[in-house]
Amino acid sequence: MQYDNSDNSGIVKLIEAQKNLNEVYFVCFTNKRNESYRKTLEETLIKNADTIKYLRIGWNPTTKILSHLVNLISLDISVSLSIVTNWSNLERVSLPFLKILRAQLVPSKILTSLIENTKGHLTEISILYEGDDNRRLIQAIYQNCPNLIYLKLLFNNNNILELEELLTKCQYLSGLVIFTDELNEPDWNDLFEILAKSSPIGLFRFKFSSIWSLKLLESLKLLFDNWKDRHPILLQTIPIDKYYTNIEAELQLQLQKQTEDLIKIYKMKGIIRKYDTDLNEAIFEEFEWIQKKSVAYLMGS
Repeated sequence: MQYDNSDNSGIVKLIEAQKNLNEVYFVCFTNKRNESYRKTLEETLIKNADTIKYLRIGWNPTTKILSHLVNLISLDISVSLSIVTNWSNLERVSLPFLKILRAQLVPSKILTSLIENTKGHLTEISILYEGDDNRRLIQAIYQNCPNLIYLKLLFNNNNILELEELLTKCQYLSGLVIFTDELNEPDWNDLFEILAKSSPIGLFRFKFSSIWSLKLLESLKLLFDNWKDRHPILLQTIPIDKYYTNIEAELQLQLQKQTEDLIKIYKMKGIIRKYDTDLNEAIFEEFEWIQKKSVAYLMGS
């Protein structure tokens, strides 16, 4: 359902008429705040709390709705503005059956508490919050998510050491998407050394989002050299989309070409099975390395 701040009383009536409401997806296309209407929507959903298992919402909840959704399996909260300061409605929420958690621009402190109040069923976590020191969040993940299969998270020099513990504790991890902070990129040598040393046997699907650099290129070679006698890697790079001067853009293209040439060498050696570049994550789903999005999906996006 699309939320646009106009008269949406029909949506409320539609929700009230449902007998087995299972999945809810609210998208907000405006920066204007209409908390009274959002509150009405959330209070209406609370009446169907027992049946709702999948919730995707485009704003910070204005009520304690999550406390009522005890059977929730999948939660996706994407806040469009990072100026939100009151997150009290997300505090001390317990979702014992939650398997999928996606969040954007939600503070790590809130997400840490949420993860700590699950019951170990989380298999998929996708979190993006630039500039946040999320060491405690990573600790909460490896302490409470033994069945984790897919993880997308921002890593920098402040939390890179926690990665090794996560790889050791989350033995079912199958796919890892690493985003980086442009102003505080991790030491790629250290990061790739940890991946080569500590990745569980089923982890060979990787995505890395970063600005192309000679340092990253050299570190990739280190990862590939240390990946011998393991399952061939499925690899994607997600270039950061930003403004470049003509000289910077030319350098980026040169480094990308050098990376592709390096990949070809390690494909021939059997270290890499498949490689793709996915600008803005427009070609592949978040945790997909083989099947591209359908043509119809791409045309509609």
